[in-house]
Amino acid sequence: MDFNEKLKQLRQNKDWTQEKLAEKLFISRTAISKWESGRGFPSIESLKAISQVFDISIDELLSNSELISIAENDKKKQQQRFQHLLLGILDCMTGLLIFLPIFGQARGNHIAFVSMWQLSPETAALKTILSILVILTTLFGVYEIIFVDKGQKLVIRISLMLTLLGTLIFILTRHPYPSAYLLIILTIKGAILLDKH
Repeated sequence: MDFNEKLKQLRQNKDWTQEKLAEKLFISRTAISKWESGRGFPSIESLKAISQVFDISIDELLSNSELISIAENDKKKQQQRFQHLLLGILDCMTGLLIFLPIFGQARGNHIAFVSMWQLSPETAALKTILSILVILTTLFGVYEIIFVDKGQKLVIRISLMLTLLGTLIFILTRHPYPSAYLLIILTIKGAILLDKH
């Protein structure tokens, strides 16, 4: 007997509705419905809770192939969470551009290295655009870290696009060190995403 049939039978033996079981497991009724219809498996944590509620071992609930499938899904989700967390941290590191003295600024006959905030007033419009881009990327990184479980392909694309756009803008504005910094971040992101596949 498959897991979905066993779960349904165990629930019916107790004369519980799907809502009642969901309350006992602290999950939604739709999750129970999904599991009982065979459209998915619970996480390992949910399996432990099911095992306790019905006083049955996990081995009795699942076949070996189902257990392997659940373990593989959990491992894949953990890897995705970790990758999104790394992308968020890298996006947050873009915020360092505001403080790092890596912007070349002409000062008389020599070039001084200043932070983004110290760029001369003549470049106020450019400074504003660069600041908005850096702050937006940093805030997006914070979003990625906080909502790491909600990660979608769209989040990855936005993260890559923000870093690529920043790199291009810094190249076009002739700021080589910030460009190199963002190019390194973009390369690390690419390596993380290539490792994903």
